[in-house]
Amino acid sequence: MKNFVYNNRTELIFGKSEDKEVAQKIKEHGAKKVLVVYGQNSVIKSGLLGRIVEGLKQEKLGFVEYGGVKANPLRSHAEAGVALAKKEKCDFVLAIGGGSVIDAAKGIAAGAVNPKMWDFYELDTKVTKALPIGVVLTLPAAGSEGSGATVLVDDVSGTNTKYSFGSDEVRPKISFVNPVNCMTLPKEQISYGASDIVAHMLERYFSPQTDVTVTDELLGGAIRAMLKVAPKLYNDSANYEYWAEFCLLGTLAHNDMLNMGRTAQDWGTHVIENKLLSGPCNIAHGAGLAIIFPAWLKYVATKKPSKILQFVQEVLQIDAKDEKAAIAQGIAKLQEWYQSIGLKLKMSDLGIQLSDIKDLAKKLFDPNIKLGGYGELTLEEINKILELAK
Repeated sequence: MKNFVYNNRTELIFGKSEDKEVAQKIKEHGAKKVLVVYGQNSVIKSGLLGRIVEGLKQEKLGFVEYGGVKANPLRSHAEAGVALAKKEKCDFVLAIGGGSVIDAAKGIAAGAVNPKMWDFYELDTKVTKALPIGVVLTLPAAGSEGSGATVLVDDVSGTNTKYSFGSDEVRPKISFVNPVNCMTLPKEQISYGASDIVAHMLERYFSPQTDVTVTDELLGGAIRAMLKVAPKLYNDSANYEYWAEFCLLGTLAHNDMLNMGRTAQDWGTHVIENKLLSGPCNIAHGAGLAIIFPAWLKYVATKKPSKILQFVQEVLQIDAKDEKAAIAQGIAKLQEWYQSIGLKLKMSDLGIQLSDIKDLAKKLFDPNIKLGGYGELTLEEINKILELAK
């Protein structure tokens, strides 16, 4: 296990709560004027936005509303939000929504007190300051309510490539995770969220480190829990307790608690999906991960099977004497789980052509790239994974 410092700055308020508490807590964090960031229409129709705004008024906090965040959040929209935050002299950013809204809010929070927001994404410039961020979660998936990560689509350059950065400076100061706010989500959002959450766990699990038994066990237990909870929730989305389990797993998967001491992880599937599928093809991130992850497992198992064998035996509990058979059965079991929650398994099922994606991969990836901490994929190997996912 490697040395580490764990300091999650997010105050997590989990469970049923009164909407008026949001404004009270924001005020405790020193807010005087709040930029309220949200998505399209769901938080308006549900009344959630109105109730939170009323709370801000009661606490005599200034605020500016900024809606319109899309499912794959856009650079142009975030940069316009930066301009608004600067113009209105906002000192706090409140995100009401899911991962896309929170990610946009993080970009805005960083850009509002720095010269160029996009430098943090494209040039990997270090973030040393940002406006404080609060979150009211309505869609559990990305885990952005507890993480310092943010992803935006570069629609300004016309490439629609996804860029990201991570910094504790944009880790939310406070997050309200009330499962009640998620209970009106459509079933496909449960599917996409479950896929994303499992991917966050798997990419931490697939570390080349061999001295991480504690976090292997924690991750394995969390993965098994999601494999149980997601189908139950998918078939009974009115069940509060299922939503509570689902929401907690979403936060734990990405708030760094499950990767303490694991400096080496493998985020290759996230990079492939972000760069080649959800960004340019504008599909749900979780839908793309359900396609890419099994293909990644199949290919990487041919050259580096040890951790994948451990995964199928210990986490998926596959009992087969033959190594190759065990891995094949494990991947099939994972794919059956994706199908049980309504997800597709091939790019062609979503109308995505292999030739188009391979052409894009050639443009975006260096031929000598070594992608991921465990798989260490070259461009040629990325193409082999895409062929398995076609």
